[in-house]
Amino acid sequence: MLNRVLRFVSMALLCGMMTMLAQTSDPAPSPPLPRPQFFAGTVTELDQQHITVSRKLVGHPPESRSFQISAHTRMNRSAVKVKSRVTVRYRHLPEGDVALEIQLRPSTHPPRPL
Repeated sequence: MLNRVLRFVSMALLCGMMTMLAQTSDPAPSPPLPRPQFFAGTVTELDQQHITVSRKLVGHPPESRSFQISAHTRMNRSAVKVKSRVTVRYRHLPEGDVALEIQLRPSTHPPRPL
């Protein structure tokens, strides 16, 4: 009888310790990343780490947003310049808005005849 009790207690302790180990070894799940968003307008400032885009919508005040450019940002670096029309796909993160992709848009003005 004593042997059965000891066996039961040791199994219960072993199961409890395994449960505690399983709970502590699993890292807390990271929160999901926010969905990408879009912002379109005209480039007003541009350097290696940042791009500032402004837009004017009818019936709204002008709006300007700055985005961080990382090594993972997809863009044609030689074509994007100040006064270019662009669409920025970005993700809002705690450290700021990070550009995922910068797409160049065609000019609104028709080309001049030669």
